[in-house]
Amino acid sequence: MRLAHHLRVHDLSVWIDADIRWGTSFTRAINSHIRQALAILVVMSPEAEKSEWVEREILEGQRSDRQFLPILLRGDRFFLLAATHYFDARGDRLPGRAEVEQLRELSEKALTGANDAPTIVLPQAPADDLVRTPASGAALRRIEAHLAGGETAHADILTTALLLDSVGRLSHGWLRQDDGDALPRALLDEVDALWARHSSGGFGFRAQARWRVSRPPDAGDELTVRDFSRMATALGWRTGGGATPRYGLFVERGQGRPGFFPTLRNPQLERYPSWHDQWMRTVLAVHRHLPAGGARW
Repeated sequence: MRLAHHLRVHDLSVWIDADIRWGTSFTRAINSHIRQALAILVVMSPEAEKSEWVEREILEGQRSDRQFLPILLRGDRFFLLAATHYFDARGDRLPGRAEVEQLRELSEKALTGANDAPTIVLPQAPADDLVRTPASGAALRRIEAHLAGGETAHADILTTALLLDSVGRLSHGWLRQDDGDALPRALLDEVDALWARHSSGGFGFRAQARWRVSRPPDAGDELTVRDFSRMATALGWRTGGGATPRYGLFVERGQGRPGFFPTLRNPQLERYPSWHDQWMRTVLAVHRHLPAGGARW
């Protein structure tokens, strides 16, 4: 409430959960405001970290391509925002002139009507150790719950975060080629099994690997940029000659496309020019040890 008052004093329009009127559907109200928001401010604290609703709101915001401006009040940064620039409010600080101006800039961009998801580019998050991550078993249960509930995009975002975390790349937000060697094979098997089980075998890493049977016989063992292009076309990640859309529009076209999920995209990075290259590297790192035809690792 103190933060909301501070921003309103600076003539910034702020909506918080406490504004929901009695009798209103909480889920419907939250999702509606998230999709209309110029930015989502997440106050990070141990109490908020335990809230299933906060995690759900973050996932919905990322699926909707919203700009996140996390504020670290106490404790550690959130698992799902580890690669997102944040304001350090420890010591009871409030956002200052620079942060208020960033919000003003975002608001002014929205007034131009040039984009339904206006953005400001902030420095990338530091690769520090101020991130608390869930145990892999807990993360897998969350992924399964979202898949069972038909929340494919939420499960997709969590899948990427879990694999990044397994090799210490959560704060970076993407994988290098050598990180593929360190990915736990048992974890890849578990993730693949979840996606396959909830899609009748249509999704998962093995379903994706079937495209490799069409590789030229002299292509060699290492996957290349050209292989990524072939894979992206085969799985429906790339259609026609247009630019790859932002995450929200991208995943909408994935339902019913064999092998489309998990995409391994990280919405946190998609405001930076290098995001597509980092996505490609992440995909190749995960798939480099997966045999053609979807056989076991």
